Amino acid sequence: MDNFIFSLNVVTPLFVLMAIGYGVRQIRFISDEFLAQMNRFVFKFCLPLMLFQDIRLSYKGDFSNTKLIFSSLAGITAVILLSFLIVPFLVKRKGQRGSMIQGIFRSNFLIYGLPLATGMYGSAAVSGIAMLMGIMIPFYNVAAVIILSIYSETGTHRVTFKSVARDIVSNPLILGCFFGLLGGMMHLQFPVAIEIPLKQLAGVAAPLALFVMGGEFKFRSLRSNLVKVIAVTIARLIIVPVTVLGICVLIGFRDVDLAILLSIFATPTAMASYIMAKNMGNDGDLSSQIVVLSTACSCVTIFLLIFFLRSWGYL
Repeated sequence: MDNFIFSLNVVTPLFVLMAIGYGVRQIRFISDEFLAQMNRFVFKFCLPLMLFQDIRLSYKGDFSNTKLIFSSLAGITAVILLSFLIVPFLVKRKGQRGSMIQGIFRSNFLIYGLPLATGMYGSAAVSGIAMLMGIMIPFYNVAAVIILSIYSETGTHRVTFKSVARDIVSNPLILGCFFGLLGGMMHLQFPVAIEIPLKQLAGVAAPLALFVMGGEFKFRSLRSNLVKVIAVTIARLIIVPVTVLGICVLIGFRDVDLAILLSIFATPTAMASYIMAKNMGNDGDLSSQIVVLSTACSCVTIFLLIFFLRSWGYL
């Protein structure tokens, strides 16, 4: 029951923020133009700043746990490749392919990872999470840029090596990760007068992103996308974690390391996937619906995974 309450307390605030965004849009307190501008502000400023701050302050330069690093990267790469091979056979529309592939492989590691792993193992999980945050978040974003560029429905994202490389080096989220790693390696510190507003601005990134996603959520389009959304949610929350974590258990992962892997592979689709899909010519509505449903269902699936792994003595 404690695990269920913990998961519920993580998920519920996210839904409250989305519900507020949806509600104020329905009463026309805010406009579509306002939401579009806020979307750009979150994507190009708030989220990159949050990544910069989180990585700069947590990165310690310790990459000694090579088994955990390799297993995490290998697992995500396998999920991406399998999704890239399977989804195009099942989905006709180009932009929906990119949104679905991203929805399957990209977890909400940034927001869920630290509280989930530390909720089980406390400070013992912090160093491993911080280490992987500096690796996985750039990896997620580079992979997303490549996938979304390939399946973009806008003429501004023609797929060439040069265009994909340009999208990678100019992506605000990747830049936030890069400068965060650089700041961590340099042990960069700011005066209190600067550190406080940076912390405050970084702190509004996640709430604003959820608010905007709720405001732009459309139940009407959900009806036409329902099968796709359910399929991605099942893949994200059941097929991926059961398969990957099962393999990780077989190769010897236990306790803290297994909890960190669970925070990568069992968490719902990242809300940044919606922001990136919308800004790179893919189906933003489908991405937002995947984020909403996977976030709702994760409260149950994460609880069940933790319950069974603990019952069997692996956590």
